[in-house]
Formats: sequence, C-alpha cells, structure tokens
Amino acid sequence: MSKKFFLVLGLLIIAAMVLSACASATPEPTEAAPEPEATEAPVEPEPEEPAEPEPEEPAEPEPEPTEEEVMEETRGILRFTDGLQYGGNENLDPVDEARFWPTISLIYDRLTEPGFDSMAPQPSLAASWETNEDATVWTFTLRDDVYFHDGTQLTSADVKYSADHWRTSETSILRTSFEIVDSIETPDDFTIVFNLNQPSVLFDLSVMDYRARVVPEGSFEATPSILETGMGSGPFKLETLDVEGVTVLVANDDYWDGPPGVAAVEVYGIADGEAQTTALLSGQLDFQGVTQDIAQRFEGNPDFTISQVPSGDWSGLVMRTDIPPFDNLALRQAMHYVLDRQELVDLSLSGAGRVSCDSAVMPSDPNVLSECSYEQDFDAARAKLEEAGYPDGFQVDLYASNICQDWEALTEIYQQQAAQARIDVNIQIVSADGFWTEQWMVEPFVITCWNGRLADTALNEIYRGGGSWNESFWNVPEFDALLDAARAETDPDVRREHFVAAQKMLHEDGGTIIPYYLDLIRVQKACIDGIPPLPDVWIDWDSITKPASCE
Repeated sequence: MSKKFFLVLGLLIIAAMVLSACASATPEPTEAAPEPEATEAPVEPEPEEPAEPEPEEPAEPEPEPTEEEVMEETRGILRFTDGLQYGGNENLDPVDEARFWPTISLIYDRLTEPGFDSMAPQPSLAASWETNEDATVWTFTLRDDVYFHDGTQLTSADVKYSADHWRTSETSILRTSFEIVDSIETPDDFTIVFNLNQPSVLFDLSVMDYRARVVPEGSFEATPSILETGMGSGPFKLETLDVEGVTVLVANDDYWDGPPGVAAVEVYGIADGEAQTTALLSGQLDFQGVTQDIAQRFEGNPDFTISQVPSGDWSGLVMRTDIPPFDNLALRQAMHYVLDRQELVDLSLSGAGRVSCDSAVMPSDPNVLSECSYEQDFDAARAKLEEAGYPDGFQVDLYASNICQDWEALTEIYQQQAAQARIDVNIQIVSADGFWTEQWMVEPFVITCWNGRLADTALNEIYRGGGSWNESFWNVPEFDALLDAARAETDPDVRREHFVAAQKMLHEDGGTIIPYYLDLIRVQKACIDGIPPLPDVWIDWDSITKPASCE
C-alpha cells in the first residue's frame, strides 16, 4: 500500500475521535459502562521496499584506435626540395636522365640495397641470390609478399620487364652497365635468372644501383603510363605530381617492409639556392644540403641540427677528348698541371671535402685510386702547352651554371690557377634549364657534378667506350679491357689492381678533372630522426620519422 493511503486512514481515525468527544459533552446518568472489548492492536504497515531501478544497459566501451589511426595522429609530413636540374622536365622513368630522383627512390623498389654500415648488397625485393662458378648466371629468388600500389602482386615478369627497360631503352642511363646481360629467364613467378655474356662477380652491385627500380609489367605502354601514375611497390604512393610546384606522396602502410615513419612526403620544386635556404629557415622544409657558409646561418639555432657527411659526390671539369682542342693529350695534361687540389678544397668548399685524384669512384670503395700523379707545376703546364702547339698561351670557354652549390667557386678558383700558366679560362654562365641538354656533352669544356658511385658502376657508366653518359667521350680499348678483367676477377686484391690501373689511366690521360670529393653539409629540423649519415641517393626514406608536432 502506498504512503498516501496510510495518510488518509490516519486522518479518518482522528476525525472519528473528535466526533466521539463532541457527542459526550453533556453528562447524563448512565449505567456503569461496560468494559470495553479488547481490540487488536493496529498492525503497523510493513514498509514498502523501494523499487529497484531498472538496470541500465552497460555503456559500449570506446573502441581502441587502430594502428593506422594512431600512426595518422602521430606521424608528420616530411618536406624537402628538388633543385629542378632539368628545368621542370623531370619525369618518373627511373632510368631516364631527367628522372625526378627524389620521388623515384620513394615509390619504386630495387632487387638489392646497400647496407647501412657498408655498400655490400642486402636483400630487398630479392630475398636471396646466387651465381654459378664463372659468374655468368645469376639467379635471384624474390619475396612473395610484395604488392604494387594497386594491389597486384610483384612477380618475376615485372622484374624482367624492368630489366629489359634498363638495358634496351634508348634513354636509359643504365644501358651501358647492363649490356653484359644476354638474356633473362623467369622459370616461375618468384625466380629470375640473368644470363651474362661475360663474367661479373659484381652483378649484385649492378642491380643495387639507386636507379635500377622495378615497375609493373607493361607500365610504359599502359594508358595512363607510369610516367603519370608512378605505380611502384615502394614505401610511398604518388598522390599528386607537380614537379615545379609540390609533389605529394602518401605512406604505403601495407608496405612489405613495414609502414613508413611519416604519413606523407611533400617535394617542393625550388631551383634557386637562396630560396631553398629561406624555405628551410621558415620551417617550410625539414632538411636540405647546404654549403658551409649557409650552414653558419643555422648555428646556435636549437630548432636545427647540422651534420657533415663524407660522401663520394664530386664536381669536376670535363674536356671532350673526341674533338678539338682537347683531343690533344698534351693540352689536357697542361690543364691538369695548373691544379692545386687542396686549395680548391679549402677555398671552394671551406675545407668540407677531400682531395680526389680525378677519380669518380667514391672514396669509401677500397678500389679507389688514392695517389695522385699530378702536382701543381706551372712550368710543366707551360711546357705541355708548347708541346700542344700553344707556345703563347691558350684560351677556352668553360660552360657552367648554378645547378650545384660549389660550381661558382670551383670555376673561379680554377680560372685564377690556370691564368698563372697563360691559360685564359672564360666562364660562360648559362641557364640551368637547358644546361644538361644544350651544353653538357655538347661543348668542348663544361662543368659537371655526380653522386658517389662504386668502382664498377662509376667507371663503366662514365668512361667505358660508347657509354650513354660518357661525358668526356673517352674511348680506349685497353681501359675497357681492365674493367672487364675486374668484373671477372674473384680475388678482391687482384680486382683492385685492375680498377686502380684503369683510374690511373684516366687520371694521367683522360678528359676529366676531378679535384675533390665534397662532404655533404646537411641542415635538418632537430625533431626529425632516422636520416643516416649517407648522401641522399643512399637514404632509406621509410626509416625517417617525424612526429606530427614537428611543424
């Protein structure tokens, strides 16, 4: 019963008692009142138990964020620049001379890759490989868990298609290196066999080249072609291609080697060096290779770190050996004798480099030439000029641009050195847009710069007779024979002898003056991690981490 009922009942009892009292107010004689009948004591109502509340449905637990959501919230966007060496005509063909190299290494994979502590080949797309006794047959076993960005599985057919492109495309800069491939077989989906027309114990180094990337079969004939899609199997996927603006790549979180450490990459097309520095200072870029002078502007800034990385990168002066005037050996030797290599390191690089004996082989390679035959000798230079038919001096135009940071200082200091031997060097500054197509490998005397390469790649690619990038047009059968002997040699000491002999021949008689190797001065935001002490072309890009808060 309700509390309201008992309240009403109580009021009625009280009212009855009041009425009874009123009725007996005038006394009358009466008989003795009978004993009142015993009545039962009123029963106390049992308290009503409170109603139990309706049980509430348990709240759904908040779902744990997925790994992808966590990564999306914690990973930042990595931003750097490309200098537009090809004037905005860069493309996504990994072996074209105008390749858009910052993107190439992010979207495509290769069969082998260099180890962090050495240049020895490590597994990548190839899980393992072996060669026969005379190193003429190389068999690579592919991983079976690699997929292109569109979800199709990477197989040996894709590797064969890519390798055929490397060795046969008219625009391939790897054509010379892969001329030794006679045929390619694909016995199954994950086995590829390279049959060579000559022995090479270094073929696993050849497929480690940073441009030897694997693309899907039929990529170049497809509509749209790979030049637009950038379809690869690498750690990043192409989202937007704008060479002169901002190219955007997003993380491939299904990457076979694990998700990248950043959510996306943005590559800014900035040709001007000062504009690159401004972008770095403003926080628009995350890292940049700079000169020693520019690095000083970042010293003491806690938001940045500065590193000096020894590299095999080099700049040099190239004389065409196939046409006048530098088809004259004595004249080429005169151009060498005026050189003070250490002075060029000190003045052009502010000391951030090492002397090179005209070798394109990176100094970390044990096969590099380390002893120079030439020392600065103006008397010897003038004697060679007279022998060459220039007793009264020699005048030549040197074509240069602003593509590589050290070029201005290198050309001006060499000009000063050469003048002391009556060699008048007229520096012709031309636009970067057309330098590689209109002056380089066209004019008799030009400047050049290259990334570091191991001996087999550097010497075959840059100097073998008929090579696609043989910029000095050097064509000496004895030199080519030394390279062939080195490739076939299983004894590393004997192989080194062949490589060193070839470099010595170039140093003394060739058409390239390489005074130094540059140290890479890199400025980067302090909150970025995972950039190894290696030149950009050897960086494992997916290992770089940048938190979202690092903006």
